[in-house]
Amino acid sequence: MMLTTETTEFATRVAVFSKPDDVHELADVLAEELGLHPTDAMHEAHSVPCVLTPRLTSANAERITAAIEQLGLRTEPIPLDELRAFEDLRTVHHLACRVSGLEILDLLGLPAELIPWGDLEVLSVGETPAESSHHQQTSEFAVISSARHIQDVSTDVMTHTIELWIVCGSPERVYRLDASKQNFESLAEHKTNSMRINMRLLLQRIVRQAPHAHLTPAAREFLDHDKLARFTSPEQLLNVTQLHLLISHRISSTT
Repeated sequence: MMLTTETTEFATRVAVFSKPDDVHELADVLAEELGLHPTDAMHEAHSVPCVLTPRLTSANAERITAAIEQLGLRTEPIPLDELRAFEDLRTVHHLACRVSGLEILDLLGLPAELIPWGDLEVLSVGETPAESSHHQQTSEFAVISSARHIQDVSTDVMTHTIELWIVCGSPERVYRLDASKQNFESLAEHKTNSMRINMRLLLQRIVRQAPHAHLTPAAREFLDHDKLARFTSPEQLLNVTQLHLLISHRISSTT
């Protein structure tokens, strides 16, 4: 079934709050209902629970939500307005934990913004592919006319980084930290040569000051057990982070 086009306003997405028993079954539904290529449908299915990537009309979103719920998954259409803060994502390279809040520093190390601790709403962590891979020279022996020659072969080596996403309220805004580009000078004598250790130390400090913040399961695993969840792309981490902002909203509205 292909998407209808009763309106040009693609202002809705679909959140899937539970994990499927059969990811292939969900992928088939997504391919059928969203008109996705099977590979893209499988990628979306493996990312669940999350907010699905496609933007839809409200009518299409309602229909697709009903189809996914037939699989026993809790699903909800989400107006883009609920996720608007992610459209102005801010990348931060240097911050420090102060008594009054989380301070963002500029390239000169000077204070640029102070986020009160009470504003922190969601903390999300994951390992993602770095923005570019690096080339590694390898030596291989090639046999040519019974003579051995060393041949340099350039291969692409996929590298990864650790991202910390901080979602804040009052007003809602989103900050992204890339450990491979992060200045960890605020850790002072605790700073190490390991971006993994540094990022975990920073997360620990943030959580001590903002214990009310909602941690994604991946962030909790990293904090408590030093286990990093690997995401196939920053977009996948984004979709998961968006879901947990919705969960945080739903929890707040019931308390």
